[in-house]
Amino acid sequence: MPSCTCLKASYTLEAAVIFPLVAGFFVFILFFFRVVQVESQVKAALYYSSRMSALASSANDSSVVSVATAEVLFRSQISDSKHIDTYVSGGKYGVSLLGSSMDGDDVSLKAKYKVKLPVSFFTVDGIWIEDYSNSRKWTGKNPGEKTDPYVFYTDYGSVYHLSEQCNYLDLSIKSIKWSQVGASRNKDGRKYHACYCAADKKTEGSTVFITDYGMNYHGKLGCSKLKRTVHKVHKSEVDGKNLCSKCKGEGT
Repeated sequence: MPSCTCLKASYTLEAAVIFPLVAGFFVFILFFFRVVQVESQVKAALYYSSRMSALASSANDSSVVSVATAEVLFRSQISDSKHIDTYVSGGKYGVSLLGSSMDGDDVSLKAKYKVKLPVSFFTVDGIWIEDYSNSRKWTGKNPGEKTDPYVFYTDYGSVYHLSEQCNYLDLSIKSIKWSQVGASRNKDGRKYHACYCAADKKTEGSTVFITDYGMNYHGKLGCSKLKRTVHKVHKSEVDGKNLCSKCKGEGT
């Protein structure tokens, strides 16, 4: 009988030691998955907010797009997150972006929040976590890039252009009747004159083609004057060409 009593006492002691360890292990696993679920959603929202804020800062005055704007974007991204509402102390409003900044060319967002423990240990009811996301504002400058910008030109053009979207490169072709040519004007207010390919189109019902900024009307859509083979090179490579008047006007 005494030996049986000792054996029972031994089992009880082992259970008293092992059970808390096993319980603690499962609590840790449960907490780990909570952190993964919450952190993945917070990081995704941070990344989206920093990227959108960087783009907005590039398109507008940087003083307009502030950390408050980024926070609005961030809150909208986590508004429907059940994991954040359930596992973060204070829910979605428990995630703080204090410490975020938009200094210089960078958007740096910092999220700080406390993930609740499945079981409290004495006075510890959660663990503080910090996540970060950094995005660079697109300013058209690259610190490692040479100060020799890209420009654009065509095979037969005598000028170069600052943008591929220049109206002289990005043709807007329209068809009109030959009888309408005399009353038509391009966007610079100039009349249209016949292209060499329009010699046989001077009849009342003939269709001709014009562009917004061109000075000629064309007899066929396949006219070489209506085609643009655009080359992109560094400015230093366009010897003998002047800056396009329209690009020059927009750049001043």
